[in-house]
Amino acid sequence: MEKEKKTKAVEEKRPGAIEYPIIGKSRVVEQLLKQISRLAKNRRDIMIIGEAGVGKGAVAKNVYSLDRVPDEKSPFMSINLSVLDDRELEAVLFGHDRGVEGLPYTTKRGLFEIANGGTVLIEEIEEASFRNQMKILAFMNERTTRRIGGTRPESIDIRLIVTLKEDPKGLVEKRKLLEDLYNRLADFERVEIPPLRERPEDIPLLVKHFAGELCREIGIGELIIDINAIDVLVRQSWRENIRELKAVVDKSVLFSNGGRFMLPPELVDEKTEVVKMINNLTTGQDFILDKSLDAIEKGIIERALQKFGFNQSRSASFLGMTEQTLRYKLKRLNIASSRSRV
Repeated sequence: MEKEKKTKAVEEKRPGAIEYPIIGKSRVVEQLLKQISRLAKNRRDIMIIGEAGVGKGAVAKNVYSLDRVPDEKSPFMSINLSVLDDRELEAVLFGHDRGVEGLPYTTKRGLFEIANGGTVLIEEIEEASFRNQMKILAFMNERTTRRIGGTRPESIDIRLIVTLKEDPKGLVEKRKLLEDLYNRLADFERVEIPPLRERPEDIPLLVKHFAGELCREIGIGELIIDINAIDVLVRQSWRENIRELKAVVDKSVLFSNGGRFMLPPELVDEKTEVVKMINNLTTGQDFILDKSLDAIEKGIIERALQKFGFNQSRSASFLGMTEQTLRYKLKRLNIASSRSRV
């Protein structure tokens, strides 16, 4: 378990092709791609701001991949500060000499030392304790690192990329970020990535990209993704942004049937089915009427049950049917008959 935790905390990447393409057609993505291209041509430190799941790590890795002529002497190392405790973080960043109490007996180089000549991505820097924020700030200013228990500092030449979930000024006000560190980050190149819900025009391309990736991975042919499914996905709030969208698309691919992209049941409601029926009628596409009507009826009954606290008598009366008829429909449509089953 401990080994798995450390693997998730620290990642090393060697130069090569771009593995994390930035997908979209919005003005935001166009500007982001231009900014990445510009940043790759210099060695300025970078601060990337955006909600969880917007792709901050992908932006950092694209900057690195395009950085000059990559070679084996310019590694990319990343660390997620939310995964390690205070003592572990210091040891991972700065390393330790042999014999330090509470740490493994062997000497170990720190991440800054290993990445010398390359790039280090520090994810969620606001998650570090103020003590470690001060140590990171000292490294930013001096560009030297010294192992825990060591006496000899070593000069380090790296590009630093840090990410934050929100504007650093707000983090200072919330006492999550040291003001001195905030002032130092003001010298970094600033990249802001808006949430997915503010750029819905990127969603169709992202859906097709993620669906295509998984289809190739599991060895199935390209799926037909109709406009109704895209419309449902565009209307979601995506609180976890691209990460959440990818998870839903992957699930939809696994639900696919007959070469068609199928949304997971939790995203299909009666409104979706009504829109789908009307669109299919208008465009002359085939659809199964009974299946669509069942989905619509199921959605209406579930909403009635929720409205009346799963009181079947009141729900049946509201829907203009007998309790016996309602119970029959609950069974036929596989609807939870009480709150405890939902």
